[in-house]
Amino acid sequence: EFYPERFINNDIDVRGQDFELIPFGAGRRGCPGLQLGLLTVKLVVAQLTHCFTWELPSGMQPEKLDMNEEFGLSMPRANKLLAIPSYRLQVTHSDVIYGTTTDRGG
Repeated sequence: EFYPERFINNDIDVRGQDFELIPFGAGRRGCPGLQLGLLTVKLVVAQLTHCFTWELPSGMQPEKLDMNEEFGLSMPRANKLLAIPSYRLQVTHSDVIYGTTTDRGG
């Protein structure tokens, strides 16, 4: 059974630094795909940032954005953010044919 009283006046760090209490996300119970997932998210965000120029719709100014939040686990925005991407990299003929930006003698 769970007795929360055993944690009162105890200096155990529940973030995984003390091994008297191993949280579910530590040790053998940790997610084996965590690092791959984090790397994938970073790569996708980097590509979206690199390949697109992002603008607000209808010439809206950043100062006019509604920054209200809803109560929740991660404090999401109360109103969805709408941003319009426009591709900013130049597409050349060799990109279409060869899938690269270098000419292969064609």
